[in-house]
Amino acid sequence: MPVTVYVAEDEPLARDALVQMLEAIPGWDVIGAADNGERALQECLEHQPDVLITDIRMPRLDGLELCAALRTECPAMQFVFVTAYSEHGVAAFRLAAADYLLKPISDAEFQRCIARVQEAVRRQQAMERLDAAGVSIDALLKRNPGALQRLVVRSVGRVEIVPLSEVVAFVAERNYIDIIGRNRTWVHRETLKSLMTKLQPGRFVRIHRSVIVAVDNVRGLERQGARTMLTLDTGATFAVGARYVERVQTLLGV
Repeated sequence: MPVTVYVAEDEPLARDALVQMLEAIPGWDVIGAADNGERALQECLEHQPDVLITDIRMPRLDGLELCAALRTECPAMQFVFVTAYSEHGVAAFRLAAADYLLKPISDAEFQRCIARVQEAVRRQQAMERLDAAGVSIDALLKRNPGALQRLVVRSVGRVEIVPLSEVVAFVAERNYIDIIGRNRTWVHRETLKSLMTKLQPGRFVRIHRSVIVAVDNVRGLERQGARTMLTLDTGATFAVGARYVERVQTLLGV
């Protein structure tokens, strides 16, 4: 399936340049462009592109207002901000922006952005095909809980598949879990108790009421006063709960 993209940019030269760059990408289809946020909002609501690339400072409706207005109606849409101003980055990522590019954009930055956004769109399209076929992702994952190999993580406007091979630890935060990978962290809505029933025995071990770690990533246990500390190969350390110490030592053969 092609990736459909819409451009919102009030500067004619910049808008034309973006359109030309996007039209040169195989499999990408520019379905429209606007010089103000109000027109962009109307046309994005009508055509629902996969990707919106927008400047921030625009007449009638700025890029942040535009994306905030689209977020509810078009939850799957990927937002990329292209701007000369760096101070709006936090606000952009609060809207779950896929990327934030500063003008002038280098070819390398543009290509990295396109690769990241294209992968996100492909995942979303795959999920939609499964939904259209009446296949529940959750049901697929629950058919063989003992052989769970990945988690479906849902956040605002996107769904991500996280391979368990990339996970070094799970840390509970109330009704959410921080899924800690080697290079990034995902936030997943589930309890540790529920998650633990799905994980393969021996592959992950609970070391605290709020922490599960990947056994293969454990590099050591160390007594520090009254506490036992566990170290992962990433350098991260966690306290082992008193009730879990013996179990952890047995599993790790120490």
